[in-house]
Formats: sequence, structure tokens, C-alpha cells
Amino acid sequence: MIIRPVCRADLGAVMSLINREIAGGVNIFRLVPLDDIAAQRWWNLHGEGRYQAIIAEQSVADDGVQAANQFAGWAALTPHSAYEGYDRTAELSVWVEPAVRRSGCGRALVEALLASCPARNLRTVISRIEANNVPSLCLHEACGFEQVGLLRDVGEKFGQSLSVVFMQYHVPLAPPVRRAAPQFSAP
Repeated sequence: MIIRPVCRADLGAVMSLINREIAGGVNIFRLVPLDDIAAQRWWNLHGEGRYQAIIAEQSVADDGVQAANQFAGWAALTPHSAYEGYDRTAELSVWVEPAVRRSGCGRALVEALLASCPARNLRTVISRIEANNVPSLCLHEACGFEQVGLLRDVGEKFGQSLSVVFMQYHVPLAPPVRRAAPQFSAP
């Protein structure tokens, strides 16, 4: 599994995965697939900088001769709020292709993003997860998130009333730099 920063060539695969989930799942509350304008907005936020997304690629044998890297999923952080007081809080999104779910791909993506939080000047990461999405709830818990709230019946899709679990991760503070105790020589 290779985890790397997103590049422009990945945008089609990212949008394809999102749009399949929009059309067929309840884990994203969007109802209309993302068009080219929405894809460009996504790229503007996640293409580089503080909120740059990451991609997972999996090596796939091609006729047993060479291994080619195939898109397996993506993860990104987005601003939690436009209010300045929330500047150091971000929201996590992680999406994995169905064929590689439960293979460690999601965990690798989440752990890589969480490890990058100090460099991104983030101290808190939240995630909103549809309450019946047990694999995602378990993934987040395994990565150190804790459940901090439940919003009942806040979404609706395909005629279903949907609830959302809020999960939160506190970025560990950098360990203090240990300085050697001063050494005094005997007179």
C-alpha cells in the first residue's frame, strides 16, 4: 500500500468514488453527484496546502509480470467551521474502494492524516459518521477517536431517516524537549 499526496491526475478517481457513494449509499448525505464545478472546488481546497488530500494506491499484479499501482481510496481534512476560533479543528473524510475495504487501507489513510496534524497546525479532528456505519465507527475508534455525540434523525436519504455519530480525536502534544541537566565540575 502506498500513501501519497493527491495529484491532479487523481481527481477523476476521487470524484468517481464520491459519486458512486452519493448515488448508492447513505454514508454521505449528498443527493446529487458532484459535477465538474464541484470537482474544481474540491481540488482548490485539497490539491495542495494545509488541507491537501492523500491517496492510497495498491500494487496489482499485471499478468504476474509487473505490479501497477491502482487507486484504492483517499482521505482529506476540511475546515470544521469558517469561524476563526475553530482554525485548529478539522473534519476528516475517508473513502475506500469497495474491493479493498477491510484490508487496512482506511486505517493507513487515517493514521497518515493524523500524523500530519502537527505540521498542519491542527489540534482536534472530528468525524461525522452515519450511525449504522459500523466499519467506519470501528475504524475511527481503532485510530484513537472517541464518540462524543449523537444527532438523531438529522439526515434523510432514500426514504430513510439517518442519525450521525460525532467522533473526536485530540492530536497529541509534541513531547517536551528534554535538556540535559547542567553538569558542574568539582572545584
